[in-house]
Amino acid sequence: MKTLVYYGPGDLKLEDWETPEPKEGEVRLKLQYSSICGSDLGAYRTASNRFRPPLILGHEASGIVDAVGRGVSSLKVGQKVCCNPPIYCGKCWYCRHGYYNVCPNRLSLGNSVGVDKCNGTFAQYICLPAYTLIPLPDNMSLLHGSLMEPLSVGYHAALNGAFTPGETAVVLGVGPIGLFTVMCLRAIGAGKIICCDQSKARLNLARQLGADVIDVDETNSVQAVKDATGGLGADRTIICAGAPDLLKQAIQMTRNCGDVVLVGMIQSVVEFNPMDIFGRDINIISSYTFTDEIFSAVEAVSSGKIDIDPIISSIYSLENGKDAFDALATPGNEELKIVIDLWSEMKGTDKWVK
Repeated sequence: MKTLVYYGPGDLKLEDWETPEPKEGEVRLKLQYSSICGSDLGAYRTASNRFRPPLILGHEASGIVDAVGRGVSSLKVGQKVCCNPPIYCGKCWYCRHGYYNVCPNRLSLGNSVGVDKCNGTFAQYICLPAYTLIPLPDNMSLLHGSLMEPLSVGYHAALNGAFTPGETAVVLGVGPIGLFTVMCLRAIGAGKIICCDQSKARLNLARQLGADVIDVDETNSVQAVKDATGGLGADRTIICAGAPDLLKQAIQMTRNCGDVVLVGMIQSVVEFNPMDIFGRDINIISSYTFTDEIFSAVEAVSSGKIDIDPIISSIYSLENGKDAFDALATPGNEELKIVIDLWSEMKGTDKWVK
């Protein structure tokens, strides 16, 4: 099988690896599509102990069940599925209480988070425990299936905390996860949704999805949110980008007793006065990946509640996978979500563009 192997920042190599065989409890998946996550791109840009090379990146994927190992009865050959990345133990306190996304004994597709590194989905085949695969309805394409993982991150963020239908929510950062969060907020009945970013193209897409937008290069976002809410502030502010100053802004633009939900990976020390939270009874909530929200994501797309086509900007072949990463890593690029077609025969720099 063909694989795209990560050897460090800027270094991806197309290699031939042996096709794996499923063990007991496992399924071999013939992967069709795998989309590039911001965390994959982060590894491509900067070395991190979260991604120890050599490693096959990727965890946002879909495909067809190609073979089943001994003891598997929940899935059958030919079935369409998508991946739920954590390979968890099922026995620890966290797993037994439904928090398998933070299982301390887990492996996680395409990275080194957990007990060891685990090869991911930029490959033509992969063997995974059957419990990590989510069946897709007949009316859902595999292309859409490959985006169920990031959409589920948006669902987890949208529902986290004291969500109330009709509430005013602010989304800081409208990259793919921010836009998926907007879609999920709309699907579950949020009222006013306000998006803040500096990318005019992404703000235009957020507007098309039904959000009000604030260009942070032109407007004081905290004051603009206060003005849009009659001085009250947002019921919830969801941080979907990694800029350190966003936490302070989120606290300032959220009403008393509101929620600040942290989705974006802010990886630097942030200074703030605890009284800004305590004195206003604000809740700071982390929203790390997701758990069973993936079932809601699949249902929302298959039923037509959410249309994820606007998020997909390009489709590259596996042979051109490094070109896809280079495109996303180029400053000022207009790509939003790139999906890798693992079986296409595109050559050179060819790609499909929406």
